[in-house]
Amino acid sequence: MQFDFLYNEFLPDIKTEGVRYTGSKKYLIPYILDEVKKLNVKKILDGFSGTTRVAQALKLSGYNVDTNDLTEYSKVFGYCYLINNYTEKFYEEYIEYLNSLEGVEGYFTKYYSADGKNSIGLDGKKKNWHRNNALKIDAVREEIENITNNYIEKCVLLTSLLLAADKVSNNLGHQVSYLRNWASRSLEPLILRVPKLIINKKGSYNVYKKDIMDIKGNYDLSYIDPPYNTNNKITTTTRVRYASYYHIWTTLCKNDKPKLIGAANRREEVASDSNPKAVSDYESTNYDHVFTTFKNLFKSLNTKYIIMSYSNKGKITVRDLEQYISKTYNLINIRKIEHKENVQRILTTNKNWLGDESDYFEYLFVFEK
Repeated sequence: MQFDFLYNEFLPDIKTEGVRYTGSKKYLIPYILDEVKKLNVKKILDGFSGTTRVAQALKLSGYNVDTNDLTEYSKVFGYCYLINNYTEKFYEEYIEYLNSLEGVEGYFTKYYSADGKNSIGLDGKKKNWHRNNALKIDAVREEIENITNNYIEKCVLLTSLLLAADKVSNNLGHQVSYLRNWASRSLEPLILRVPKLIINKKGSYNVYKKDIMDIKGNYDLSYIDPPYNTNNKITTTTRVRYASYYHIWTTLCKNDKPKLIGAANRREEVASDSNPKAVSDYESTNYDHVFTTFKNLFKSLNTKYIIMSYSNKGKITVRDLEQYISKTYNLINIRKIEHKENVQRILTTNKNWLGDESDYFEYLFVFEK
């Protein structure tokens, strides 16, 4: 097993961008690229692409990349960073116009904003944006629909809006709850900027939004970063449910103004574990069910190599994964990386569990099918 500390001056430094995201692989990208380079591959699937940071880095490194994720915002990011071939200059006039808009009161202002000394709204709920910024978000979101019918252009403009909205949001990096007092960034004005676009007309890129086991393409390498439940024995249901954690990004992209539930005003279809759309098989509390899901995932991928990100806080133990992969496939490497975990790990969830202060490591499993 290869062990690395997080920062290594000898690894490549690739700049990507995205919204704040629990489970983001931003700081692991140099290690992922280092492992990819050893395998002499060209065509890669980023199977759980999230904010597409890994896919951006792969494209910047010259690989042909396909992304896949079930979330609407990941599809938007994918079209922005992988499919778009217009330069940043092309979008400057769009962005200048959107920044000039006066705010209007709409859906996001009504449900996600407040303008008092703290973030408590008239309904008694904490809010994600100061009213001044929510007004601007409403104005920009509606106008994006009016200024272009081109889907790729819309995705670039939506990416600009999501990045700007994230910078002034009043949360700790997810949208399940919001801060009571305004974060200093929340009082800054919302300003859109052209995303850092990656132009490469010679490469091959596709963006999918489907169950990864339904991907039929053949790949030299599949990079996977599946969601997973916690191994904490006290709060066994604690997990990152991405559909719930980032529900506002889904609503901003779809602009469908859904019915909302709970203190955080989450989309109805992701607000409860009882809804089948809210929790994936990877996030189950049943150990054997999660392990079987991972095994089926490995089997389903039409690929020569697999690199999987995982952590020592996942439901399945690293030892069980290592034993299964080594018996079933050609295990090439397990790279252990000291990593900073999301702030949520140290927060109290109930009186019995006062936060997880234990060491946190990320692993890269590299194996050949």
